Amino acid sequence: MKGNAVKLRTLKDHLPTMGLAAGVILINFASIDFAMAETITTTESDIAVINIPQPKEGNLLMLRGLAGKGTASFRINSACRTMPVRFVAGDFSGEDVDVARTGSIRIVITNPEVMRDLLAGRDLVSDMVRVSSDPTDRAADLYLAQGLSADTGFVINPGRNLFADVLGARNTDVDCASLSTTLP
Repeated sequence: MKGNAVKLRTLKDHLPTMGLAAGVILINFASIDFAMAETITTTESDIAVINIPQPKEGNLLMLRGLAGKGTASFRINSACRTMPVRFVAGDFSGEDVDVARTGSIRIVITNPEVMRDLLAGRDLVSDMVRVSSDPTDRAADLYLAQGLSADTGFVINPGRNLFADVLGARNTDVDCASLSTTLP
């Protein structure tokens, strides 16, 4: 009967299995968010506005830039949503960074695919989209309404912290009337 003895396992022995299960659950949640974002269709009034009310200016070695937290507000298919975002912008010369004169930063997204990607939790990188400072530019995916020039590189991360990167940023359904001063 020596070979049939059952060894009692500790919690430590189950950690790899629990980690794998948690990973599978997170992937399933991410795919649900992605599927929900993919079902969005577009209308003429679809628009998103990102407001960064108090960006902070800073330096890191040769880089000069801005960082801050704000809110992205969306109107898609006559339904409105908001989500928290993190923002970073800058360059090596620092010439295009000028928050002292402008204060807050306002970015208006007009391309429905860019809106859908942001709602699905993907980062918005200025090098990956068409950016303009002209609100009448129909070829642009977004325009910089306040606080930045079109030459400044930036990244917008959905969510408030690292947990949002792992678990996905959550957006909140809101009454469109409450966004009447935010959305054009």
